[in-house]
This record gives sequence, C-alpha cells and structure tokens, in this order.
Amino acid sequence: MTALITLDTLAPNTVVRGAADTYTILNLVGRGGMGVVYRATRASDNSIWALKEMRPQGELSADELTDTRQLFEREALLLKTLRHPNLPVVAELFTYEGRPTLVMEFIPGQTLEDRIRDANAPLLKKDAVSYGIQLCRVLHYLHTQDPPIIYRDLKPSNIIVTAEAILKLIDFGVARKYDRNKRKDTIAMGSAGYAPPEQYGKGQTDARSDVYALGATLLHLLTNMPPVPLQTPQPGAISRINPSVDARTEAVIIRAMSLERERRFTGCAEMEQALLACLDGPFVDPTLRAMPVPPLPTGTPQQNAPAAIPTISPFAALADNNAPTIAPNQPRPPVIAPVAPVAPVAPVAPVAAPPSDATPCPNCGRLNKRQARFCATCGTPLTAPSTARLVITSPHRTWELSLAKLPVRIGRRDPRQNHFPELDLAEHDRGIASRHHATIQRDGDFYTVTDLGSTNGTHLNGSLIPPRTPQRLRQGDRIKIGEVEIEFRWTS
Repeated sequence: MTALITLDTLAPNTVVRGAADTYTILNLVGRGGMGVVYRATRASDNSIWALKEMRPQGELSADELTDTRQLFEREALLLKTLRHPNLPVVAELFTYEGRPTLVMEFIPGQTLEDRIRDANAPLLKKDAVSYGIQLCRVLHYLHTQDPPIIYRDLKPSNIIVTAEAILKLIDFGVARKYDRNKRKDTIAMGSAGYAPPEQYGKGQTDARSDVYALGATLLHLLTNMPPVPLQTPQPGAISRINPSVDARTEAVIIRAMSLERERRFTGCAEMEQALLACLDGPFVDPTLRAMPVPPLPTGTPQQNAPAAIPTISPFAALADNNAPTIAPNQPRPPVIAPVAPVAPVAPVAPVAAPPSDATPCPNCGRLNKRQARFCATCGTPLTAPSTARLVITSPHRTWELSLAKLPVRIGRRDPRQNHFPELDLAEHDRGIASRHHATIQRDGDFYTVTDLGSTNGTHLNGSLIPPRTPQRLRQGDRIKIGEVEIEFRWTS
C-alpha cells in the first residue's frame, strides 16, 4: 500500500505551536526530498529561526514513510546533542498536524555549491583551504564524540557559507554512529563522487571516510567540477585548472582521496595540520566573531507566547531569502559562551542614524546609545563611547580616515564626471578598483560595507562578498580591494 504525499506547504502567517514556544511562518525557503523548510519568527522574542517539517515527495509505501520519519527524527535528535560553531543549533522537535517538525538555527547564506555555480569559476586556494580547515575542525568534533559520529555525506551542497565566511554543516540524515563491532554499514549511503570505496557497501565507514569526502569537496571547490567517482586526481591535474593551487595543496587532496583507506590521513586533525601548512599566512578563524544564537526556549508555549502575533524582528534583516534548508594548531572542543537573555525586540521602523558618539558593541557590532552599559542585542558589557575609523594600507603608505561623515565611497576618481570618492584608490591599487567600487555606511545600528557591483570584487576577512549586499562590520574586520587593505576600527 502506498500513500500519496502532497506538496502543500504552510502559508505565510500560519501560527505553529511547538513544545516550548510558538512560531509564525514568514516564507518558504527550501524543499528537499524529505522535508520543507520555512523562515519563522519565535513568539517569545521575535528572533528568526528555521522551521523544518517532514513532507516527503511522491508516493511512499508505509514502510518507506516509516523509514523517512525515522531518518528525520534521528537527524533532529542527533543535532540536539551537539554544540559546535560550525553546526546549526536545534531549539526543539515536536509534532505538528501529524508531521515531525524541527526548529533550528536559521543560517543566512548560500551553499558552497551555489557559490561556485554563481561565480562559474573555481575558488582561490586560500579561500578553499580556509574552508577546509573549518570543515576539519567540525568533523574532528564529530569523530571525537562517544561513540564517534561519521557524517558520510560531505559535499558542497550540504555546506552553507554565511556572509561572515562561517561554514555550517547541514543535513545529518545519513550520519551514523561508529560501531567497532561491525564489519560494514547497515545501509550504504552517500553521494557518488564524494563517497569512498568502503561507503559502497564494502566495509564500515570511519573517520577516514569523511577525510575522503573532504578531499573530494576541496577538489570540487578548486576546479568547479564535481569529482569523478572513485578516482583519485593525479599530480598536476588541479593546478592545470586552477593556477592558484600549489603542489603542496594538491598533495593534501591527493592523499585525502586515496582509494586505500590506510594511505589517507588518519583523521581530520592530521589533515587540518597539513592544510594549515598550505596557507601563506596565519589562519583567522571566522567563528570567533560569530553572531550569538538567540537563547534556546524554556517553559511552555503558553508561558512564552505574547498576546498578539509578532511582527518581523530586526534579525530578519540578516536573513537571505534564497538560503537553503536550512582550532589553532590542535583542534579543540568548541565552547559556546552563554548568552544573557535580552529584552524582546521591537518591530523595525525607519529611524534616524544614531549619534556619532554611539557606543559600538565589540562582540556583535551594534551601535548602542551613549549611556548604555550593556549591548541591547547580545548583552556584552560596553566601554566608553567610541568613534569609528578606517586604517588603510597600500603598497605606498598607511593612513587613517574617520567615519564621522557617511557614507564613505570607495573607488577611483573621475574628474570628467565630477566623481571624487571619499576613499580614492587611484594611486594605490594598480587599476583594480572600479570608479564606484564599494561604500561604507551606517545601516540602522550597524556599520556595513557594500560592493557596488565592481569588476574585480571586494573581499571581507579573506572572502569575496556578494555584490550589492550589505555586510556588517565588526572591530578588526579587514576589507581588501586589490593591493589595498582597509581595517575597520573603533577608537575610544
């Protein structure tokens, strides 16, 4: 007997009552083979979350429906036990209208697969290696659980990258716990090209299986071509496609993708050390400046729900409506500092720019009122009022520019069109900057940088930012245009 699964989805403004809180659907953001994901507001504090409900597509037998439900619930229960900056936080799991429903951290960004497809070009070596280091750390965290968790489906479409260059590993539907007493996996799962030989039902997967998939993922990022199933790249094959890749980086990928498990790296900790050695400078961990996740729910829906349906909170400005569903030398277990509860956030309304002596938060970047002692967003203690400035370094000199007057336009002057940007790079970047390259301005309570659709792009902390999409600036952030580096600072 089969059941026809309809594709009807929840309409905007639908109120979903969970086990610990109530959620209002904003819009649909993604659909996969097993579920549908929405962007939703949480009633208790108006924060934004992803709400994922099980809605498999097509006709399923009773046994298939049961298996799908078990996979969905297993993913939710597994994620609820994990805490790592490269994993989404799960708030709760409950049943809504007979369907398992998961509420998890909403991740603004795009998958690595979408990023390289949109760019239609391979990533630069330094960007791919930095991503690889983050993935080594989160996989090492999974592998050192008791029992170890083997992810088994690492690939660019299962990795979201945020505007802050933080990677989030999603879709734990085929992850499994390692059993030393088993000779092979109960079910052979994975994706062709990224799965090692043992994942085709020939043995039990272990940490080295994820090492293979990580090597295959880096190969895809550096060549813009999916890996060929069960084929290890030959020396010189990657660098011929991507000249930014050196022999040392290529050797790491080749070793990781060895068809003989014993010849791969023993684990992701060892592979991380090899990738760190491929960088031309120190690795800057973007997760150290991550935006804190809103506090997890407590109590009951009746205790947490307000009298009226909430409106969209200011956090919605951080979300990307196109988003899909969703340490140092020796890897360290992650520590997520507790976040002090904050007052409910009022609905967004057009407001005047904050005064120039506003106090910025060193943690999340919000500009608070002059007399504020704690940040209104994340609760971090505040110092004296500060002013923002840029420290610009070019091959010729270093100088500073105050942000007392905004916006600050960055580009090349053009006297014929009476165009004189506040930050003129005409003599400093060897012709890489466009006339209208980027701008720095204030967006509500934050400073932002926006690439204006420049020819050669703008990098923030080593990652290329999407055009015409404001990116929030925090203390110490580095903007790079050609050979010019611009550091964002606050001065007391």
